[in-house]
Amino acid sequence: MRGTSSTSLREVTQRSQQLLGGADAPLERTAADLFSLADAIDSSNQLVRALSDGGRPAEVKQQVVRSLFEGKVGAPALELALEVVARRWSEQEDLLDALEQLGLESLLELADRQGVLGRVEEELFQVSRVIEDSPALSAALDDARDDTAAREGIVSRLFEGRIHALSVLLARRAVGRRTEAKPVRRLLDIAEIASERRRRLLAVVTSARPLSPEQQSRLEGILARVYGQAVQSNYEQDEDVVGGLRIQVGDDLYDATVLARLATARTRLVA
Repeated sequence: MRGTSSTSLREVTQRSQQLLGGADAPLERTAADLFSLADAIDSSNQLVRALSDGGRPAEVKQQVVRSLFEGKVGAPALELALEVVARRWSEQEDLLDALEQLGLESLLELADRQGVLGRVEEELFQVSRVIEDSPALSAALDDARDDTAAREGIVSRLFEGRIHALSVLLARRAVGRRTEAKPVRRLLDIAEIASERRRRLLAVVTSARPLSPEQQSRLEGILARVYGQAVQSNYEQDEDVVGGLRIQVGDDLYDATVLARLATARTRLVA
């Protein structure tokens, strides 16, 4: 999000942290409620337009939300929905994305409190690889594009009992939401949010041959120096990688030669 939406998202995220900061906060229930709110609003173009209309008084939009959802979702989710519709959004879709992200953040906060945030991040990345590497699975998800329950059911059958329960919930949401983004992209986006919560960048490292632990450690050191912070690296193999190594960090894409030049330049600057 950019501009007005970015500011609004930051404000509602701060409010979410206040509401859900207690040790007994119903994080999983709140996440489920926020997802259901987003889906219900998304099911009506008229409702999306009405709630994202910056020219309509905030009180009017909040009253619409109360009339539709009060008593049907928990108090924290309702409060956050009221906060979201009271703010201005650059695009209609940004309002839905805000509700979605608040739900994702609730589950990731729960993972953090349980000490499994790093595991969840890694498992989401692995699930994305499983889908990308299986044409049959990708086709099954595409065939069920308009059937959220079917898409979520595919994920449950494949991964329940094999990955953490919170990873399953996040993966189900990643493939279940009606959006133009592919499931693999959605999974990686959520993994990126998890990585940001850990205050670490996420790098996807693709190599023609497996990297040794020593090579991985050296590469992560170079990335940390380039970005000025720790970088979480996920590794995959592709024999067709030109030059033997490709590194994707956010929107930045490097091959081995470019990365080496960056590291050298940085060393010279700080020497």
